[in-house]
Amino acid sequence: MRRFLRHHYVERQIYLRSHGQVQFISLSPFTQAVFLAIGFVFFSWIAFSSVNVVFKEQIIASKEQRYVKMQGAYEERVAQLQSAYDELNGQLVISQERFLASTRELEDKHRQLTALMGQRQSASSELDTMRQRYAATLRGSRSDAQGNTILMSVDQDGDNVTVGQTTTRPQRAADAGAFVIDGGIEISGLAGGEDQHGTSSQIDTRLTKLDRAQQGLINRVEENTDRRIRELKSIIGMTDVADAKALVKRSAGDKGKVADAEGGPFLGLAEGEALAGGGEENTFTKQLFRVSQNLNTMGDLEKTIAKMPLAEPLISYHETSGFGARRDPFNGRMAFHAGEDLATDYGARVYATTSGIVTYADWKGAYGRLIEIDIGNGFRTRYGHLSAINVKVGQKIAFRDVIGRVGSTGRSSGPHLHYEVWFDGIVRDPSKFIEAGHYVFAKQG
Repeated sequence: MRRFLRHHYVERQIYLRSHGQVQFISLSPFTQAVFLAIGFVFFSWIAFSSVNVVFKEQIIASKEQRYVKMQGAYEERVAQLQSAYDELNGQLVISQERFLASTRELEDKHRQLTALMGQRQSASSELDTMRQRYAATLRGSRSDAQGNTILMSVDQDGDNVTVGQTTTRPQRAADAGAFVIDGGIEISGLAGGEDQHGTSSQIDTRLTKLDRAQQGLINRVEENTDRRIRELKSIIGMTDVADAKALVKRSAGDKGKVADAEGGPFLGLAEGEALAGGGEENTFTKQLFRVSQNLNTMGDLEKTIAKMPLAEPLISYHETSGFGARRDPFNGRMAFHAGEDLATDYGARVYATTSGIVTYADWKGAYGRLIEIDIGNGFRTRYGHLSAINVKVGQKIAFRDVIGRVGSTGRSSGPHLHYEVWFDGIVRDPSKFIEAGHYVFAKQG
């Protein structure tokens, strides 16, 4: 730089003459360059200021125009955001109302299903209690005899359907915008979600799944109830004493007369459905009513079966003589055997095959020591050849109570129980009742 300055800016001297004297000022190349730079900056500033003064109005107008455009664009963007917010808020309100209506409908269905399952549990409670008492007498005992062979299990696991595993009732949270459904899945933020369409679709999917689960539950209950009714009727039919419907009416007594009372104007099926409003909800209600009626029928059948002598009077035994014609063990002549002989150890416990009232408990000729129990509904049971009697006349007997001990009293060739079943004054084949009882008590036996 020094060489550049020395080449272009040679040292110069400025002479000053004053009062006859001459003086000079020496200007080095560097000083000349500094003064030149200062002059350039000064004149640039002068030029810039002059342009601003001359074109001030145009510059201000340009800036204002740019500002107006920016403000217009900003206001337009705000208006678009407000419109989008209003549209989104409207959709959220509609979705929330639809969601609340769906959850109210599902809650109502859940309440009906809960009542239905409670009705189902109460319908089979008496028979379940009998099964438990029957299982209690078998606990700790081994059954290897012919009479205790289990043919098949009617009460399959598929019949045990409960609300807690198919569906969970929708529960309303503290605010209207949050719900807990489908086993703890929370749906919240209905009035401010970022992805409204995704949230709405997710809610619809979950509500649809819950509705399908409820429908599937009632379908399974209806199928199982229908199957159970058929099985119960088959069990009653196996005893070959009376029609299931006739026995149910007999078991209901005077209540059966009231239950048969019906009436009302005749309406065709299509006309009745139109009058009821039709639709999916009406279909669900009709199905619920149908299942409820089937549960009542099932409860009546189970109560009827609970009053029938279907259990075995002994835990371990083998049949030595069946019902009907046989060769008499004492004289060898053909004779009619009015019961079933069940051989077992002397002194083995004899259990009541169902609840009832003792009408006879004493010695009775060829029967030896005999107990007769009036079950009601036309049924009576007899237990003969006992070695001991543990009950007395007029005593109320519960199912599986120990009423006596096996012996060989009366016309008997050895320790065994002579067991008879009577219905409407006619002696019946006990083996049919015991065989039917295998299907009732198989699950616990």
